[in-house]
Amino acid sequence: MTAIQQQAMQLIQQLPDDKIRAIITLAADEIHLMELKKQEQAQKKKNALDTLEKLDLVFPENFDADKELTSALEAKYGIVD
Repeated sequence: MTAIQQQAMQLIQQLPDDKIRAIITLAADEIHLMELKKQEQAQKKKNALDTLEKLDLVFPENFDADKELTSALEAKYGIVD
């Protein structure tokens, strides 16, 4: 248990039960929100992957990603060493 968790436990032990119930409700709601955010992020990543897969891009056999990147950087910023 971390120091902050120990401090929270010490404070909670001083509270009456009805106040502890409120803290439990708050903590449960916060955990639920964190889980929803994780699910939303996972769904966004899945949607992005689905979009990329739908593009069905086909690159030529001699495609050189490094060369294309260098060319694009030079076009945007000038000579890149």
